[in-house]
Amino acid sequence: MAMAMALVAGGAAYQACAQPFDAGMAPSVEDLQRLSIDELANIQVTSAAKHPQTLGAVAASIFIITADDIRRSGAASLPEALRLAPNLEVARLNAYGWTVTARGFNSPETANKLLVMINGRSVYEPIGGGILWQQVDVNLANIDRIEVIAGPGGTMWGANAVNGVVNVITKPSAQTQGLYASATAGGFQRAATIRYGGRLSEHVTFKLMGDSFDIDSTEPAAPGDLSSDAFHGAFGSLSVTGEWEGNMLSAGVMTYNNQMADNVATFTGTMGRLNWRHDLGADGGINVNAVLSRDVREETTLYESRDSLTVAAQHDFRAGPHHNIIWGGEFRYWWEDFESFNDFQFSDPKTNISLGSLFAQDEMSLRPDLTLTIGLKAEYNSYSGAEWLPNARLAWQRGNGSLIWASISRAARTPNRIERELTHPLFLQASPDFLSEKVTAYELGWRAQPMDRLSISLSSFYNRYDDLRTDTYPATIFPLILQNGGEGETYGIEGWGKYEVMPGWRLGAGFNLLHKHFWLKPGFNDLTNLAVQGQDPAYQAQISSQWTVTPAVDLNVTLRQVGEVDNAPVPAYTEANATVTWRLTDRLALSLEGLNLLHKHHLEAYDPSAVPARYIPRSISVRLRYGL
Repeated sequence: MAMAMALVAGGAAYQACAQPFDAGMAPSVEDLQRLSIDELANIQVTSAAKHPQTLGAVAASIFIITADDIRRSGAASLPEALRLAPNLEVARLNAYGWTVTARGFNSPETANKLLVMINGRSVYEPIGGGILWQQVDVNLANIDRIEVIAGPGGTMWGANAVNGVVNVITKPSAQTQGLYASATAGGFQRAATIRYGGRLSEHVTFKLMGDSFDIDSTEPAAPGDLSSDAFHGAFGSLSVTGEWEGNMLSAGVMTYNNQMADNVATFTGTMGRLNWRHDLGADGGINVNAVLSRDVREETTLYESRDSLTVAAQHDFRAGPHHNIIWGGEFRYWWEDFESFNDFQFSDPKTNISLGSLFAQDEMSLRPDLTLTIGLKAEYNSYSGAEWLPNARLAWQRGNGSLIWASISRAARTPNRIERELTHPLFLQASPDFLSEKVTAYELGWRAQPMDRLSISLSSFYNRYDDLRTDTYPATIFPLILQNGGEGETYGIEGWGKYEVMPGWRLGAGFNLLHKHFWLKPGFNDLTNLAVQGQDPAYQAQISSQWTVTPAVDLNVTLRQVGEVDNAPVPAYTEANATVTWRLTDRLALSLEGLNLLHKHHLEAYDPSAVPARYIPRSISVRLRYGL
């Protein structure tokens, strides 16, 4: 079954969803470099409620990765940057593959319960579920911030926002005026970026961008294996934004072409988007978004092409002094053609998949220090029908500035094509009755700033899962049929803090603890012994130091420890990243960047369909940036 999942796991990396209403309101990189701990708590975020909120008032386990955090980290890719969030689990499979999740289920087959978005546009793929990172091209220099929420986001974001939401928010063209360029050279990976922003008129700006990357092969764990997983590619985009009298109209196009070694696999795609936002001031706003994309995947064992269309709209407004209401809807449609060059086949190579939803949420001010948020999304998908995704959150803003919050919510992961349609003459029959996997989540959190230079966030959770996937077998073992025969529970704690030792030197620390328990419903069996539970360490921890040594020199160090995975051959490991940056002029900087410095190589994840596992190497690079 693992091989079948690997065969057809793939998808459209640029599906669409409504953009956050304040996508252009974030502070610039230069502003973030100057923000104190106190000011960071007042950053405006949008992913929790689809409208601007200060970070300190959000009733969710939310962590913000700023553009300055990414620059200082030396991260070379989006998943590498996501390691900075203590409420995520990030594991690298090889040169091109990653598994990223929140609160469990992290493995190549099961990392399908975290919704990842680029400017509110979903990159979740509906063939095998999860994220095909080979098709997600985001230049790190173009990121304004990343909002990471652990816990369900089904009411706001719908399908597959089960264990968390990651929203990558890029810089609007008005913040990227002039020339930016960077070049990175190293023993494991190399990259180049060029970006230019300009103004077409008083009200219209544009941004033109291109980048490329080249990643060497990782080392197979099996001695004598000479296989290569080297990966390279290029990306280009153009966006134009006009702003006038409370309106913003933005249009953009992008294209990418990524290839594995010896053209074993090629990933190409194009995307066009159109967004209109109308600001109603204190009365809220209206946002309408449309995206059309095409993604193609060609491998020795398969060919896949997918066209997708998404249209979404939302409206938020004040209803009297005590109610902030947001409502809206979304429609997604996929046209897909899939050809398999072996005996694993879909019942029909061509298919159309649709998903539509309506949602509404009311933030009610019960008293000046107490807010109750109640919301509901009604969603319909062409595979399993209707889903109801409710959410209730209570936030108590205490007099000392701390926030205590609690929530209960429900989310669902919709079936993918593999689960409904994949067949094999001997081993697998179609499962047309496969339903959505579901979770009911209970959360309790505390966020505080005990002193001007210290901030702390703690969250606890209990998740109860139902209708989890099982590979059910009859008395003769084969053929298998995929059914919803599993149940389970997870619970744990996650927390982090930041302390400003002195101006220019900030320390950070974070951790998460996870406990899992899964079982079969009466009358069901599972050939994989509930592999759906994933490969998760019981704990993760990290500490970091961001130090501006002199006005021209930064030194940044991160140490992380990841526990042993008890149901896969992945041992515990400890690694360190370090970056030294010299600002040669106001616009020119040179960095020495090291990733995974403590060992020659180490293992982070195990993919049973791609034996042998591959070691992730130490990486040392030099980067030159112009136009900071």
